Amino acid sequence: MIVQKKRLSFDEIDAQTALELPQRRMLSLVTITNVLNHLSVTVTVKNNNVAVQVCAIIDVLNANIGTQLTCTIT
Repeated sequence: MIVQKKRLSFDEIDAQTALELPQRRMLSLVTITNVLNHLSVTVTVKNNNVAVQVCAIIDVLNANIGTQLTCTIT
């Protein structure tokens, strides 16, 4: 069985409403914790790439100056 779709008239197309969608954002929470005293800070970022870069900086700090920080992305 083949289903035929009805074509829309120009009046029907003009009667439809088109709304612009908001820009899609991926919110992430980045939590940085000091292992020595268990203090932490949580930051909301609007882009997953930024969250990954923040944790990469934490890794560089740990490797180069001996900080004991952890970074998690949720």
